[in-house]
Amino acid sequence: MSKLNITLFRDFKEDYRTSMEIYADNLGEGLRLLDNSRFVINEYQPKISSWMQIIPKRLDLRIRAARYFVYPLQAKERQGTINHIIDHSYAHLIKVLDPKQTIITVHDMIPQLAWKGIIPGLTYPHNPILNKLSLSFLKEARAVIAVSNSTKSDLINYCGLQEEQITVIHNGLNTIFRPLSEESRISVRQNFRFPDCDTNIILITGNQSYKNHFTSLRVVERLQSMCQKPIQLVSLGANNEELDYYLAKVNLINPLIRLFGINNQQMVDLYNSIDCLLFPSWYEGFGWPPLEAMACGTPVVTSNVASLPEIVGDAALMAAPDDVENLAKAVQVMLDDRNRRREFIDRGLKNSTRFTWEHCASEVMDVYDKMQINSF
Repeated sequence: MSKLNITLFRDFKEDYRTSMEIYADNLGEGLRLLDNSRFVINEYQPKISSWMQIIPKRLDLRIRAARYFVYPLQAKERQGTINHIIDHSYAHLIKVLDPKQTIITVHDMIPQLAWKGIIPGLTYPHNPILNKLSLSFLKEARAVIAVSNSTKSDLINYCGLQEEQITVIHNGLNTIFRPLSEESRISVRQNFRFPDCDTNIILITGNQSYKNHFTSLRVVERLQSMCQKPIQLVSLGANNEELDYYLAKVNLINPLIRLFGINNQQMVDLYNSIDCLLFPSWYEGFGWPPLEAMACGTPVVTSNVASLPEIVGDAALMAAPDDVENLAKAVQVMLDDRNRRREFIDRGLKNSTRFTWEHCASEVMDVYDKMQINSF
């Protein structure tokens, strides 16, 4: 019996979609760890042709031309028995693949929801026509994988997909995220030049508007008069003019500490260095930061919208993303109530174990198998 030939179609590296690279790397590795007597995993990462250097990078013209004109030509010659497009932004590739043998993973619907005004704090300056074009091909796929029930709901409500076409398979979590010893926590905190343990450190992450940093700043401003210890806010992300704008509207006693270019190991150190992750995002298709923090033994306070409740379960304290008062009270609990802090650390460690790449790959393989069974 011949082996099943599975091709994972990846993004252009020049597209700089880091989360898609993480998904592709870990899914491919997870699939290879399964019984390989039945299938062969091929990954194809497209390349920008040399002649395309004449196309200016301005307005993303080069990557758009590569995505919509060059990649379909390359993909047509590399399809397998089963094709898996790992990023919904490339769903248009199905026009050159066998749709009956093709599945697509959908991670979120941010451009469409932002354009419709559904994600507070996030607007698109123009109609995302190309994104709409890609998503229009989802209905042709044999199967669609959604990374959360929230994303599945969005696909049904805003793309018109049928429920039976969609399988929810949660992302995994890199096993590198883990708690460090108390001695190591103190050491890495010093390495980041953070204040000593007499100050509580709160982390916010991301540059996107929907991460809701203005609310985070207002929460920290409120906490300065509520908590037993001084508060130090740390922001992870590149320079952000929007964040600077909002900083001018609040009064932080301790100046914001900004961190850039953190690698995976440094992220483990960072989560182990802080006292709480504050993540009041308006929207997440999945939401890795709360899980990463939990796996490192760090308490999490997050919003109660989109995918976040299903991802964090009962292991975090939640409030509405615009509820400054209740978000501040939740962070105060995590910082000042030793017993409840320990309770949520334990819950977080347990919750994070639900999300493994081995489990994700096994469920994806089940989708592949069902496609083959139903083909006969």
